Amino acid sequence: MARDLLLRLIESDHVLLISDAMLYELAKVLRYPRMLALHGLSESRIYDYIGFLRRTTEVIRPNPLLVTPIRDINDTVVMQTAIIGEADVLCTRDQDFFEPPAEPFLRRAGIAVLDDIALMQRLRF
Repeated sequence: MARDLLLRLIESDHVLLISDAMLYELAKVLRYPRMLALHGLSESRIYDYIGFLRRTTEVIRPNPLLVTPIRDINDTVVMQTAIIGEADVLCTRDQDFFEPPAEPFLRRAGIAVLDDIALMQRLRF
């Protein structure tokens, strides 16, 4: 489902926002043993995937001075990327983004928090 959404967004007029920190974290997570068992990507395929995302998205530079309220400090860069990039939607399955203090903060910034299924429905994909 998430893969289909990613490919459809890339093929559309929508702009995907990402940061170097998010790409780094993704590369790290894809190398976890449980993730390797799930997706089976080789090191070169992970490298290619990260490169693909870098080429097909707009890379946003987070601002360490921008304070964002969220339980997990590691998610700050995701909120900063959405705010600085003036996103309309932050697509995630991370429950912290759907709850206070993150969700109301993002809503006030004009950013809806949706999971992949809700985003596909909203975009009618």
